[in-house]
Amino acid sequence: MRFRGWLRRALLCLAAAAAVGCDKSGTGPVNPPSPNYVHLQSDNGDYIGIGQTYNYTHADAVIRLTASGGHVSISIEGDQWWFGDFQSPSTLTRLQPGNYTNLQRGELDWSGEGRGCNTLSGWFAIDSVTYAGDSLTAIDLRFEQHCEDVQAALHGTIHWRADDTTRPPGPVNPAPGGLWAPAPGSTPSAGSFIYLRSDAGDWVGAGQTYTYTAGFAVTTNAGHVSVSVDAAQWWYGDFQTMNTLTRLEPGYYPDLRRYPFHNPVKGGLDWSGEGRGCNTLLGWFAVDRVTYTNGTLTALDLRFEQHCEGGTTALHGVIRWDR
Repeated sequence: MRFRGWLRRALLCLAAAAAVGCDKSGTGPVNPPSPNYVHLQSDNGDYIGIGQTYNYTHADAVIRLTASGGHVSISIEGDQWWFGDFQSPSTLTRLQPGNYTNLQRGELDWSGEGRGCNTLSGWFAIDSVTYAGDSLTAIDLRFEQHCEDVQAALHGTIHWRADDTTRPPGPVNPAPGGLWAPAPGSTPSAGSFIYLRSDAGDWVGAGQTYTYTAGFAVTTNAGHVSVSVDAAQWWYGDFQTMNTLTRLEPGYYPDLRRYPFHNPVKGGLDWSGEGRGCNTLLGWFAVDRVTYTNGTLTALDLRFEQHCEGGTTALHGVIRWDR
């Protein structure tokens, strides 16, 4: 009877293996760890999150978490930048699951984007925590924070594992069709040049069109390219790849913010000059051709589009350069 029982269990396991897997423990297949994430939900009237919802993973932001004793801190560098601190009672030598209530600044603090609480109240809860020796390897944490005795709150959830392998994507290659490109015949047919076309209402380009075949320079450092124009007008341009690249690669770099205050996993962009520049911007650039010789940039075809202060009007540009 004991043998037949074992055989029956083995046959059932084999029949189900293709769908769910089997192991000696009977717990099924081992699933890969879920991606790290930070979720923020801000009530209307909350000063820190200004009533918005934010979500971050390693695919779209740099998330750094460090722990020492009963303290854990987290920083997020994405489309927004945030900093969080959570301190358990001094009687604890490491983080432990539980609810930590009636907290003030110094025990709990979430700030960023130039905003922080002078005074605050709130709580955080550690739902699970794992250590390997003295090193934190996993944590699930929730919190609620009220600034200046206001009822509106910032709510947050942090799910973090040290073994998360999520990485941001690279540029889209080939670049999608439909991106802005200069009209045929509007740019020089040969040689290096910079072409700028500004929509009516664009602050930086003042609604004008500019073409330069001399009086400009292109320099590069790893994944960053800078352009300077010293001609009838003065211009400065910066183009930064995502932080996973050590040099420019062909493709489309979308959803960019102002360099150097950009999201490092997406890259950055900025074109300014003539005393005009964006405080905030949204844009893209596309590398249509790039050549390196012995590690040195020697040729570049790049297009870009930049919108200042959330506007619909744009500054467009083309850089064609051969060393």
